[in-house]
Amino acid sequence: MTSYFTIFSATVPVFTIIGIGFAFQRRGWLGEEVEVGVMKLGLNLLFPCFILSLIPGNPALKTMSSALWAIGLGFALVATAMGIAWLVATIGGVRRGEGRRTFSISAGIQNYGFVALPILLELFPDNSGPAGLVFVHGIGVETAMWTVGMAVMAGKSGFRSMINGPFIAVMAALFLNYTGLYQFIPKILATVMEMLGRCAIPMAIFMIGATIGRYFKTGIFHDAFRVASLAIVVRLVLAAGLILFAANFLPIPDDLKRLLVVQAGMPAAVFPIVLARLFGGQPQVAIQVVIATSIVGIFTAPLVIAWGLSWVEV
Repeated sequence: MTSYFTIFSATVPVFTIIGIGFAFQRRGWLGEEVEVGVMKLGLNLLFPCFILSLIPGNPALKTMSSALWAIGLGFALVATAMGIAWLVATIGGVRRGEGRRTFSISAGIQNYGFVALPILLELFPDNSGPAGLVFVHGIGVETAMWTVGMAVMAGKSGFRSMINGPFIAVMAALFLNYTGLYQFIPKILATVMEMLGRCAIPMAIFMIGATIGRYFKTGIFHDAFRVASLAIVVRLVLAAGLILFAANFLPIPDDLKRLLVVQAGMPAAVFPIVLARLFGGQPQVAIQVVIATSIVGIFTAPLVIAWGLSWVEV
């Protein structure tokens, strides 16, 4: 069994960088133009390069069924988690108009990529399989967010919004992988993509903290205890249990099991903060969910991952 300390050592640097990004934003050292520019750089260049250097030829994606399982579970688990979050919010007295919709989408979606990826790379340094599945799995997660999540948040789907740089890069990478054309990519181009891709992870983690800092406004702590408590129950207990159950009992490849175990320990995703602001939700509720699950997740994630890897026997 992987020790708690080993996994704790892999997760703490990630949360530390998030904290540094938060501090930089709160100090006023990151203007809005800088933040938008860095996000566009990551979305349109760095992460596509990282994806194109990670997926083609990855042993975890040798068969098409691996990709289909990853995408399907990304959608099904997140859609189910949002339903659980809606039920818990209703039982917990979070009424419609006071943040129930925002809570449901925020607590239902884990930070599937930017936080999980560096932990996977640290835990499995000699196995690129789990990391290679992250963004394939993410297609399912984002499909759930832009369909089920947007139906909850705004009463309509926004499927077109998921057609972005990483999505296109995943599609291209899977095409290259299953046709074998990746073998003909010039070495110089492959090296350039790898070098640019290495910048993607730390930058994205830093910007998560900056995003939280930007929306950390006056009134953020209104009804915070109730929202935070319910969010911890949903994201770090019920949704985590759902993901671990799927990893243990479904007939899926071992690398996908490893990915799901790490996903089970992840805090809530940050992007619902932006969705709440754009589509008439309650941004303060989304921030409370993210902050509560992130702080508690520093300590619970290593426990969930260590126990999960042992239970799933991978």
